[in-house]
Amino acid sequence: MDSLEIDYRSGGNTLDQIDDFIGNYNLRPGGGFGNLHEFNLADHTFLSPAGFAYLTSPIKVKPKFTGLPYLGFKYAFGSSLTQDLNVEYQQFFKTNTHLHFQYRRRSSNGFLRSGDYKLNDVSLQFFHQKNRYSTHLEAYYGAHELGENDGLASDSLLDVFELNLIPVKRENAKSKIRKLDIKWNNYLRLIGDSIIGSGLKTRHQYSIRGREFYDQAVDMNSVDTFFIDTTGTTRDQYQTAKISNGAGIYFSSPNFSFDASLNHRYWRNQNLGNNRDTNEVFLHSLLNAGIGEQLRLQNEFYFNLIGATGEIKNYATLNYEVLSNLNVNGNLNFENLYPTPYQRFHQANYYQWNISNLEMQQKLQLSGSVRYGDTNYVEARVNWTNINNGRYFIDGTWRQDTLDFVSVGAFHLKGRFNLGQWSFYPKATIRFNASNFNYQPLFSTLNRIAFTTKLFKAQKLGVSLGVDLGYHTGYQFMTYNGVLDLYEPTSTGIKTPELFQLNAFMALSIDEFRFFVKGENISYLFQESTHRIDRDYPIMPMLIRLGITWDFFN
Repeated sequence: MDSLEIDYRSGGNTLDQIDDFIGNYNLRPGGGFGNLHEFNLADHTFLSPAGFAYLTSPIKVKPKFTGLPYLGFKYAFGSSLTQDLNVEYQQFFKTNTHLHFQYRRRSSNGFLRSGDYKLNDVSLQFFHQKNRYSTHLEAYYGAHELGENDGLASDSLLDVFELNLIPVKRENAKSKIRKLDIKWNNYLRLIGDSIIGSGLKTRHQYSIRGREFYDQAVDMNSVDTFFIDTTGTTRDQYQTAKISNGAGIYFSSPNFSFDASLNHRYWRNQNLGNNRDTNEVFLHSLLNAGIGEQLRLQNEFYFNLIGATGEIKNYATLNYEVLSNLNVNGNLNFENLYPTPYQRFHQANYYQWNISNLEMQQKLQLSGSVRYGDTNYVEARVNWTNINNGRYFIDGTWRQDTLDFVSVGAFHLKGRFNLGQWSFYPKATIRFNASNFNYQPLFSTLNRIAFTTKLFKAQKLGVSLGVDLGYHTGYQFMTYNGVLDLYEPTSTGIKTPELFQLNAFMALSIDEFRFFVKGENISYLFQESTHRIDRDYPIMPMLIRLGITWDFFN
């Protein structure tokens, strides 16, 4: 866990980085959740190959150690009633009882018509230990509501009217996504003490994923086939719930811990009244090893015995603190899994599929980073993902017979350098991929230059001024399907051209209170408004945002 000191600040200790939590919005639904899928393809493709863009990467609390109760508050608002809120609470009630909580909300009226959204993420962790019993509860809930406008109907008026006045393809389409994850681990020590001991472990998990898609007054000529309702009204709905319980043994010591359990899982998929379910039995183990605080190794293993026989997942992580200012990290992740219930069968108004011949897909991800320095630092990171026999949504159905082998990767280099009151944050990314999966810019860079000082005689008022200068090469984008909420790896005649990015900001601080104002995408003023990031989604317009961060101790 992190060590939380009195000079800790939400959004980072440096004044010239406090705007980082607001992300970089785009015109896909939900503001694109603050990033472009194609800019993070090596990461996202491992999480879910070419699909379920908005059901991945939940925002969860990261536990911090603090002797005093801590409350962190971050809030920003801007054009189109854009709002970002992040509240974090950390407290150790006793040395053996602590609570960690985080709530994040993002909302907006939308940058395109019918593009409003409300995104809520709640995360909680609770630890308690007493005598021979300890427990760890982790919970996450996500509630997302998105306007699914399917992009602009035409870009002929882009240079005449404001972006949010131009007609879109779907005026009345919306989706609601619900995600719930609960994990509860219990440990009963039978032998040893609180430093070195072993005993029994129980493992309990419950998760649910659900989505509803609504559409009304659809153009009857724009849809080839209706499977359910031909009156122009659509309500597609599904949810998959999973519950698992298991028991096993554990051993724990300061530098080594291991647990293994045998688990039963029951999952049920409900899709417009059609129910399918399965019972599974699987093994799970978790290993942690290290030498002091310098070298830490973690390995999580999963093997399915019954129900999805032969499924394997293994995630290995290495963290090596070579010196106090030199850190090395590495990850090796492997999965051999059957398609998800959603990929196997689904019934909707415009789409239907039912796949009975299931084949596993293999995913291998290798990533690592090296960071040298403290206040001034250089960090290099590489991420490489390979997928064999992957299942992708192409031409209206899931296919596993087209892209036999996919390889994507990226090399990131970033740093921070101080020269007096000037700070420089260079960042560059070089990407590589197989020729059959060329859906990412081969090069991108975003560099911040900031000047920070203190004003007046008391030196209490801090001020920072800075700009971001960015560029990326042109690339073939993936097509976002709002009806199904996934990406399609299809080739179109339209590509995203090379683009420049210019942002500017000013930040002020008085002790724990900090304020900033930021102009984003100023480069929109001198670039073609008809440039695309998707088939019918243009580039993001200029956006002004104001925000604060405030930290409370005790």
